[in-house]
Amino acid sequence: MKQATQLQLLAVGYDTAMMEVIERLLNSHADWKGTVAHSKQEGIEKMKKNRYDAVLLCAGVTAADETAFRATVEEEGLTTKIIRHYGGGSGLLENELRAAFNQSGL
Repeated sequence: MKQATQLQLLAVGYDTAMMEVIERLLNSHADWKGTVAHSKQEGIEKMKKNRYDAVLLCAGVTAADETAFRATVEEEGLTTKIIRHYGGGSGLLENELRAAFNQSGL
């Protein structure tokens, strides 16, 4: 089933060049709206100001950072999914999102 609205996605990673690619991949998909944060603090601020369906944790995000993002989800009462993205191109990214949302029509 097709989504009626775009998935709002926040990608957090500390490698600027890689995050440019991630942002382009996210926004090349008609059903996704991607936003990028280049630091843990920027990511948490964006999570508090906007509602995201998922946060992708990309290059450089540590386990401690992941704990902070998960705590923000809990503290803010969000339903945001936290997904660890390991790279590998657009096919893997799409499969990670499909698996997270258990939908074939993303």
